[in-house]
Amino acid sequence: MMKTSIIAIALVATALASVDALKCEKYASGTLASWEEVNLENGHVQHYAMKDGKLAKSQKGEEFDFYACEAPAKFHKNIKANRDRGAEKAGVIKTKDGKKCLTNSFIRVRDPSTDDKYHTGYKQVPENVEKKVTLEDCAEDGMDLRKQWFAIPSPLREGCSSRLLQMGYECDEPLQLTYGTKGVAFDTEGGQGTSLKNPDDYRNSYSFFLTEKVDASCVYMNP
Repeated sequence: MMKTSIIAIALVATALASVDALKCEKYASGTLASWEEVNLENGHVQHYAMKDGKLAKSQKGEEFDFYACEAPAKFHKNIKANRDRGAEKAGVIKTKDGKKCLTNSFIRVRDPSTDDKYHTGYKQVPENVEKKVTLEDCAEDGMDLRKQWFAIPSPLREGCSSRLLQMGYECDEPLQLTYGTKGVAFDTEGGQGTSLKNPDDYRNSYSFFLTEKVDASCVYMNP
């Protein structure tokens, strides 16, 4: 009788886990990259790879797998079915062995108290944290999943790679992969600090999930 009860409990637990688990399908393999420009000139591709436990600039990118997933409530959703390869996808980025998920250390959530005439207000959550990208256990919902949730819109042109945005809830601020004096993370423009010597200079970063080419034609409609 005891053995039967234990088996029954185990079956219930397995059923609950399967209900809660994300439904995902492997969509594409690629590397993380950004198109970098200073004053809209000198555009070049910056690659990224894991180093000492967190994402860092690299000469050669590290390959990951993007999984398109059915979004839980409030999360940014796929525009079309997973098998339509021309549609925007949302989901998680996993290591090649599927055991870990790419995780930004923070998100930016809506903060109406900071709205003004020209800008929609957001705030960083958690507030006091090192800005970095790490590999963590894959989450299934909640704040942990919001930090692991990404979107890849349709490529701007045929032959171009897709842009890559970190975006949890539909109302969260979309973040792009960028670097600076503070390190590497999915952040707002200038959020990682700048290493530019001239204070009048500015740098634009556009992040991509690199499966095909990346150049100015993949960023601008009229490069």
